[in-house]
Amino acid sequence: MVIDGMNRRYYIYRPESATLPAPLVLAFHGGGGDAEGTDRCAGGLAKLADEKGFIVVYPDAIDKQWNDGRKEISKANYDDVGFVSKLIDRLNAQGLIDPKRVYATGISNGGFFSQYLALQKPEKIAAVATVAASVSTAFLGIKGNPVPIMMLLGTKDTLVPWEGGKIGGKILRNCRGEVIPARKAVQFWLANNKNNAKPNCSELEDKDPSDNSRVFVEQYGEPDSAKEVVLYEIRGGGHTWPDGQQYFPKALIGPVCRDFDGNLAIWNFFERHKLN
Repeated sequence: MVIDGMNRRYYIYRPESATLPAPLVLAFHGGGGDAEGTDRCAGGLAKLADEKGFIVVYPDAIDKQWNDGRKEISKANYDDVGFVSKLIDRLNAQGLIDPKRVYATGISNGGFFSQYLALQKPEKIAAVATVAASVSTAFLGIKGNPVPIMMLLGTKDTLVPWEGGKIGGKILRNCRGEVIPARKAVQFWLANNKNNAKPNCSELEDKDPSDNSRVFVEQYGEPDSAKEVVLYEIRGGGHTWPDGQQYFPKALIGPVCRDFDGNLAIWNFFERHKLN
């Protein structure tokens, strides 16, 4: 696609099991990543699409960095929200997707961008699930319409600290902004979604004790409501996709949690939401 004079690229995976118009999952790579590596990082989102019959699109950022609202990382003011909005329109015009069932997910920079996209275009995004991406301080003050959201956050994330602070921690030198603490991130989305519900709490089975992590789930609000907020607190988890790829050494990004299938959890969340 050509957007604002720039060539923009995306990969689309349309499984034979998809009945058109099909649900669409937009999967955004992290900073420094690319569309080609997104499925591998996530541990096989396309394989799940085969089983469940949804379409996956892997968009590519310019210079491997999404403009997610953080001034610190925006080398140029690329309109990535506009790009994705027009991409959704294009796929809808082609009869490929159900515009009421468009979902956004991503890791790190892709997770921040998924949230930013939902805040900017709530009329086009039915639900969001973010991995290793809390709430950036750049989001504070933004008021959007309710969008169901699931956040999967590791307490040992070396780049997006659970307790809040500098993004990149002690590993990345360049300033990439800050995040608020994970608990306040939940409160941010509860406030945005006008959700006053008390959490339903559960603990997942420790299927792989060798990963040194445990998973605690907090679910707020009716599970089919636009107000729903879900937190997966992965105690001991790193800057990684649950059951995905250990793409850098544990010493740099922390470990991958193997106690649950992150993709399946995300899809189960998406599947119960659609735009009115």
